[in-house]
Amino acid sequence: MLRDRSIVCIDFDERSLRIVDARHSRSSVRIRKAVYVPLVEGVNPRDPASLGEFLKRALAEHRIRTRRAIVDVPRQDAVFNLISLPKGSLEEMTMMVHVQAGKELPFPKDQAVVDFALAGGEAAGGGGMCDVWLAAIRIAVVDRYRQVITGAGLKLERIGLRPYANLAALAPEQVAEGRTLMVDVGAAMTEINVIQQGRLVYSRAASVSIPPGGLSEKAGRPASEEAGASSDEGFARPAPMEALIIEVNRTVQAYRASDPGATIDRIVLAGTEGIDARVATRFEEQFGAPATIYEPPPGLKWRREKGVSAAPFSAAVGLAQGSISQEMQFFDFIHPKEPEAAQRVRRRKRPLVVVTAALFVAAASVLAYNPIRERKTEIAALEARKRYENTDREARQQLEKLVKDVDGWQSQNLVWIDRLNALSEVFPSNKEAYITRLECSEKGEARIELATKNNKVGTQLIEALTAMRDRDKKPIWGGALPGRGNASTVSEYPFKDQVTVLIGQKPAPAKKK
Repeated sequence: MLRDRSIVCIDFDERSLRIVDARHSRSSVRIRKAVYVPLVEGVNPRDPASLGEFLKRALAEHRIRTRRAIVDVPRQDAVFNLISLPKGSLEEMTMMVHVQAGKELPFPKDQAVVDFALAGGEAAGGGGMCDVWLAAIRIAVVDRYRQVITGAGLKLERIGLRPYANLAALAPEQVAEGRTLMVDVGAAMTEINVIQQGRLVYSRAASVSIPPGGLSEKAGRPASEEAGASSDEGFARPAPMEALIIEVNRTVQAYRASDPGATIDRIVLAGTEGIDARVATRFEEQFGAPATIYEPPPGLKWRREKGVSAAPFSAAVGLAQGSISQEMQFFDFIHPKEPEAAQRVRRRKRPLVVVTAALFVAAASVLAYNPIRERKTEIAALEARKRYENTDREARQQLEKLVKDVDGWQSQNLVWIDRLNALSEVFPSNKEAYITRLECSEKGEARIELATKNNKVGTQLIEALTAMRDRDKKPIWGGALPGRGNASTVSEYPFKDQVTVLIGQKPAPAKKK
């Protein structure tokens, strides 16, 4: 353990810096100072040199002398997937994660830094399965964060991930029961996390542009009146609050695709863009669950000035809280968990007297010869058995091809008339909505475009389709997913919505990026 337990936790976006100067012990964290610094004109948040120099000035202005720093990467810059693995030791799970990463990533594994953390619970010991969040960040992104921190004259200790920082910022007793929806509102991107019984089970970043006036600003001008903007029949853009509600609602519906009928028990609001009591009230009205503005855990020692909100600092506080967590409960893209990590640690701790170490190695090699010879014999036997088992490989491949052809034929053997009849049973009346377009594909998808009187019709239709059961009480549909909605040109039906209905087994969730 390092003697210097001081750490400066930094969270930033296109509009501001949030800096938390903290000191931690083995079981608690004390925040000495927390400052919110708006970016001034001339600072380019995408230029590491410009942002690093501004961060350096901000630290000096607020007299923060701590040199060890932690920073976090936002959700939209990471591939972030939930996977299930057999329980095991850290080394065993590390090897399994890196094997799985090669299958999960949309780009070559050697172009990214890969790390993982437990979704919740204990993973030590054999037997059973556990959920693990696998995260990957491109090397170029990691290098950019290194340059920012180095430019500020700091020593980078860790690069974390904002969804997990926000999870660590919550009191365990606050999220121990039911489902919690945490919404972190940023200037251009909003991060939405679903937490079930203390475990992060879903995470998404949504593009919601919040003007400097905050969420209370009214709807924008018609697109045709804005310089350089493409016209959309002169309709005004939705107000920031309404745009935020739409994206949060889409996230909840997307999560329900993997957890049908899930309800939200509470909402925690955080972020930098005007989170206040009016916003909390609006969320309560929309989602029917109590909404509160973020407050730090009771065990956190932080003497805040009166009237200072903790909402902008949730991720920075979570980074500080992560300093006292176990290794498998946070992300570190500077020192990621990887199969060779233990060997590198042992090499750093090698004895100073190299000659003595060499003598021990020579003696050990003599003693190790016999086990190695036995292992080689065992490997040779396994290779011989493998060759024997593969003698009928060609016949098995032909059989697998035939089975694949039959499965392909069956998957295209769809009776749409029966399915459309079932759809008509729950479809709303023409007074509420009507179909503007219907497409049915051989893959078992029906895409329905709607013109509706309100923006809740699509959501209600998805809920009704998800609830439908056959005589054996099995789901009739493989799933129902929301699409992109916007304004309609018909005054009586001012909203457009889209619903995709799936036949057959529910598909695997789309990879989250």
